[in-house]
Amino acid sequence: MPPPRLRFARHLCSATASDPAGAPTSSTISNAAALAAAAALRTPRLEPRLLSLVPRAVLLHPDFARLTLSCLLPAVAPSLRFLRALSPHLPGPAPDTAPVNVSPPLPGVDKFLLRLPPHLAADVAELLSSYLRIHLSLRAFNVASCSALRAARPDLVFRFFSAFSSSPEFPGNATTVGCLARAYAAEGRPLDGLGLLRDAARRGSPPPADAVADLIGAFAAEGNFGKVSDTLHLMIATGCTPDKVIYQRVIHGLFRRRMGGEALRVFREIKQRGYDIDGVTYTTVIHGLCEMRLIGVAQQMWDEMVGRGIAPNEYAYCSLVTYYCRVGDLDKARKVYDEMLEKGFKQTTVSCNILIKGFCVHGRVYDALEVFEEMSIKGIKHDVITYDTLINGLFKAGKLDLAMRMYEWLLSSGLEPTSSTFGRLICAMCENGQVHAAVDLIKSMRTKGLEPPVWTNDHIISGFCKINLSDEGMAWLAGMLKDNIRPQRQTFDYLVESLSTSGRLDDVLLVLNIMFKVGFEIGTFACTVLAEKPCTSNVSLLPPTG
Repeated sequence: MPPPRLRFARHLCSATASDPAGAPTSSTISNAAALAAAAALRTPRLEPRLLSLVPRAVLLHPDFARLTLSCLLPAVAPSLRFLRALSPHLPGPAPDTAPVNVSPPLPGVDKFLLRLPPHLAADVAELLSSYLRIHLSLRAFNVASCSALRAARPDLVFRFFSAFSSSPEFPGNATTVGCLARAYAAEGRPLDGLGLLRDAARRGSPPPADAVADLIGAFAAEGNFGKVSDTLHLMIATGCTPDKVIYQRVIHGLFRRRMGGEALRVFREIKQRGYDIDGVTYTTVIHGLCEMRLIGVAQQMWDEMVGRGIAPNEYAYCSLVTYYCRVGDLDKARKVYDEMLEKGFKQTTVSCNILIKGFCVHGRVYDALEVFEEMSIKGIKHDVITYDTLINGLFKAGKLDLAMRMYEWLLSSGLEPTSSTFGRLICAMCENGQVHAAVDLIKSMRTKGLEPPVWTNDHIISGFCKINLSDEGMAWLAGMLKDNIRPQRQTFDYLVESLSTSGRLDDVLLVLNIMFKVGFEIGTFACTVLAEKPCTSNVSLLPPTG
């Protein structure tokens, strides 16, 4: 039996006897449907009872599901309960040559579909349309597809369309085409989406603006501005004028590709064409200029925006704060931040994280901790980025105890540490002689399904060497080689230094031999060791040949 989830990829076909006299009568089917509907309304788990309530020949009759659902729709819970109970008993798909019977619409089915979350709606649409021949309206399919796009599930759009292929309203309208094109863009296949819009244009259907915007955004993200131009020309050729949202996507894509001059050219061009430049467009330009560290031009755009009576939004303020934090002008960053608050914008986790990162990057960890405390007082949530940034900043400032305390707060908050957080902890522990605690932390990571960054292995070995536990360092090196992890060159130097200090020249030669095999040449330090220590080992230091 299939797992108990709504994946109804089954085909309902008649299971009555070949003798017409043995077929269930319409009265029998109607009574059975009423009985099944009543059970679905009052029984939490219908699956184990359905076959005992309804004879199999009736259960698989083409009219049974339709009549039962007509008693239940558009109520969500009992309808889903019935479909879940029905699906295990349905036979496999009918062959492609099987005749297709178009059934009349079923009242309430559209409301039912649109009340479901996108993934369940796709399952139900697949069952109802493709297998039970109960078709939804074109409007319902389009609304469900838009809902799937909002949920960032473009794969569901294609499933909806596949289910819709058996509908008498197939292939849909311009909205259907637009949803498919947007799904292609979201899946990183904008060329397929552009081809779809071209085919529609040849049939006289102009491309929807939202689909064009998504395709242009996808092409711009790839840096394929030739196809951006082709998409715009297609829209213009069909008599549609690109709106400012489309040009915002173009400008954003150009800035992402560090093509600031071209982005400004497009911005000035749409101003000259009389487009109503709003705050979103100005903010897109200001953000892009700040990312490229063109603060002078960004400030000019800011002044122009304010001069036109457009109030800067929170995103524009955060762009300036981020810029000043990056260049180390933290006083200016705080001034802009305070101005943002004076304008009525509330502090958020994102805006606080920007300040915390700026303070940490430039060594002002206590200022960062003040922002952290301020978030707690004001009820602003700390996220993993908040903790990760502070832990890293505290390590760099040599505040290991505070960093470990921050790590404990992270765990007590219920958030899951990232691999990079663990990596920084391991590094700091090893540098401070707490290598066994670092090893325990790695074990703890793995119980959570996380693997530490590869470079932490080298820190573990260097940590063992710093506390004169070169045997454990050698054992860890063996584990790295077994897992096909290539140690860093400096790791071999740490081992050579530790082993030579203990007078273990034979092990030094063994480590140097391994170093040769992984592709490193002997260094100055190792040469000095070999020159000063008598050699009694038979280990060859010649690099492998062949």
